[in-house]
Amino acid sequence: MLKRYWIILFALAMSSQLSNATTIDDLTRSPTIAQVKISPSGKYLALRVLKKDRHILLVLETESKKTVGGMALSGVQEVGRLFWANDERIVFQIYEVTNSQERPKSYGELAAANFDGSRGEVIFGFRASDQRAGTHIRKKEGERAWANIIDVLPEDKNNILISSTPMSRNLNKSSTAQLLNIYTGIDGRRVKVSRFPSAKFLTDHTGKVRMVQSLKKDNTFDLQSLPDVTSEWINLPDHNFGKGLSLVAVSDDNESVFVLDDSNRDKSGLYKMPLAGGKSEHIYTHDRVDITGFSLTTDERGVYALRLDNGYPSYLLFSKTSEAKVFKELLSIFEGNRVTITSGSLDGNFWIVYVRSDIDPGAFYVFDRAKNELKLLFRSNPSVDSNDMAVMEPVEFESFDGQAVSGYFTKATGEDLAPMVVLVHGGPRLRDYWGFDPAAQALAMNGYSVLQINYRGSEGYGNAFMVAGDHHWGDDIQKDIIAGTRWAINNKMAVKGNVCIMGSSFGAYSSVQSAILAPDLYQCVIANAGIYDLSLMYTKGDIENFYFGDAYLEESIGRDSEELARFSPVNGVSKLKATVFIAHGKKDERAPYIHAKRLRKAMDKNKKKYQWFVKSKEGHGFYKDENQAEYLHAVMTFLEEHLEK
Repeated sequence: MLKRYWIILFALAMSSQLSNATTIDDLTRSPTIAQVKISPSGKYLALRVLKKDRHILLVLETESKKTVGGMALSGVQEVGRLFWANDERIVFQIYEVTNSQERPKSYGELAAANFDGSRGEVIFGFRASDQRAGTHIRKKEGERAWANIIDVLPEDKNNILISSTPMSRNLNKSSTAQLLNIYTGIDGRRVKVSRFPSAKFLTDHTGKVRMVQSLKKDNTFDLQSLPDVTSEWINLPDHNFGKGLSLVAVSDDNESVFVLDDSNRDKSGLYKMPLAGGKSEHIYTHDRVDITGFSLTTDERGVYALRLDNGYPSYLLFSKTSEAKVFKELLSIFEGNRVTITSGSLDGNFWIVYVRSDIDPGAFYVFDRAKNELKLLFRSNPSVDSNDMAVMEPVEFESFDGQAVSGYFTKATGEDLAPMVVLVHGGPRLRDYWGFDPAAQALAMNGYSVLQINYRGSEGYGNAFMVAGDHHWGDDIQKDIIAGTRWAINNKMAVKGNVCIMGSSFGAYSSVQSAILAPDLYQCVIANAGIYDLSLMYTKGDIENFYFGDAYLEESIGRDSEELARFSPVNGVSKLKATVFIAHGKKDERAPYIHAKRLRKAMDKNKKKYQWFVKSKEGHGFYKDENQAEYLHAVMTFLEEHLEK
């Protein structure tokens, strides 16, 4: 299954040369370098590299950039997310591309190889025993389970700590934490404390599991902790935490856990929760937005920074660790960019940094702190020229009821008052962020300004704002989008009668529904992978099959049949005036293909104009580069027919 893979580093991976004129094909091209991690000693770089439509592992010497080894998987398999387990051994997930679907899938398998490509083994998963017969490695029965790495245990050179979750169709199995030998795949000590599925295990600074968060069937959390290594596990009462709980890291004294939570507040902030139970200490909450995320130390056991996204990204340094000091330096160097430290050497001398912005899809750098040198390693997409890209700016407006709503505006390149496309994000419990957006850049590059709206129901702006979208998919959410469109027109960012609306997933639903509610506002609609008949959500698609699926659906859309029918675009197309571009993948499991067929049937019945774009092997959204490019080329042609430049 695994084979040794030697390769001379190809020019495309190393190139920092940019193309003269960026095209749609360039924007939809998958990153050549998807991941870069430095070894604990700092001597080697492990790269996840795209080679002939498959990701491989490539290992270079940090100083010389000379290729020293690598690994490719056979058949339809490819290398997934990777980690250095020690300075010799790399562990990575296995992804698989089936003949029936374009997007690779993970089946929870882990593999490992030495940096030079030797001793390649599947160490966990249902095929873990396939390649072992006749070798010196002890044969082990494969497990029909999913693995996630909890802790790489830097002090243990032979084992890592993983969570093992038995396979199931509806994700209803609880997980076990267990040691896994990175050379033999033999598992050791097991800790089974999670009482419910979707468990997250948190280790202290010695690698001991101290807290477990899991999910109940009603979509609420269960929390268990180990107050000290000599005590028994205890259950923490749910009044100790809120609905937005996310574990971060155990404190340095191993007595508390830092968590993101919205307990007794609207916005998600940082708290310090005692492992022994009791009241949590509030540390920080922003008055406008939730904390977006956090940055962990090299061993992933401590936290050194928090990220906020109130328009542009900003960071709060949280500790005096070496990572925090380096991060502060990097933020000053790359001011106005999103900065991520992907890994660092154990001595703190070498750091891999990923930097990106609204006009740059990203680049990897190595920072030599001892020499105070920063060197460009690789551009993730060297075909994209930042000079061709358009600037994304935060905006805010008052919606129909006075609610403040935020978003982003990307002005078409070289245009004073261009036609506008309202680009609606999916979810709805997601949000748009400032950063590189290939679809928005493709539109702007082709002469269309882009408005993106974080409507009520979006995450990131507090719990009240997010739940305000529940049971209001078809009205208040769409009224925010409509209000934002009119605000842009009134502020001379667009011209009335020269606006289209576009989105994928929930964004596709919103695009059609908004055009139904405001038929004179949008000249055309582009809807990709949408849900158009809400009644199907309880019987079709993978949400309803999840362990917590029913609870989520009842919370989000309810079961009122009249309301579901009223909020379903298939029942409102008679009011449409805009032509609709309907795109879908036949293998879509989140928004099954039947939604597109029902929308088409409704359009035919009401004699409405539409265009049809379907890919037989794509799932929820187009994955393959060629399909993404073909889709966007078709979108541009469609826009040219309906908007005036």
